[in-house]
Amino acid sequence: EKMHEVSFKDKEKEHLTRLQDAEEMKKALEQQMESHREAHQKQLSRLRDEIEEKQKIIDEIRDMNQKLQLEQEKLSADYDKLKIEDQEREMKLEKLILLNDKREQAREDLKGLEETVARELQTLHNLRKLFVQDLTTRVKKSVELDSDDGGGSAAQKQKISFLENNLEQLTKVHKQV
Repeated sequence: EKMHEVSFKDKEKEHLTRLQDAEEMKKALEQQMESHREAHQKQLSRLRDEIEEKQKIIDEIRDMNQKLQLEQEKLSADYDKLKIEDQEREMKLEKLILLNDKREQAREDLKGLEETVARELQTLHNLRKLFVQDLTTRVKKSVELDSDDGGGSAAQKQKISFLENNLEQLTKVHKQV
C-alpha cells in the first residue's frame, strides 16, 4: 500500500507538475498572443497611417493633374487664339502685298505717263518755237509789205493781233504745264 501511496503521490506530483507546466505554457501562450496582438495593432496602425499618407499623395497628385489639365486647356485655347490671329495677320499681309504691288504698278504707269507728257510738252515747246519763228517771219514780211502798202489793211492787223494773243496763251499754258 505504501507503494500504492507513493505511486499515487508520484502520479499526483506528476499531475501537479503537468498542471503547472500547462499553466506556465498557458501564460506563455497568452503573453505571446498579447505580444502578437500588440504587434498586429502597431502594424495595423502603421498601415493605416501609410494608407492615409498615400491617400494624401493621391489627392495631391489628382489636384495637380486637374490644375495641369486646366492649364493645358488654357494653353490650347491660347494657341488656337494665336493661330487665328496669325492667320488674320497673314491675310492682312497678303492684302498689303497686293496693295503694294498695285501701287508699284501705278507708280510705273505714272512714270510712263510722265515720260509721255514730257515728250508731248517737248513737242509742244518745239511747235511753239516753230510757230513763233513762223509768226515772226510773217510779221516781218507783213511789216515790209505794210511799209510798202502804207500801213497795211485792217484784216492783216487783226490777224497779227490774233496771232500775238494765241502766242501769249500758248506761252501761259506752257509755263503752267
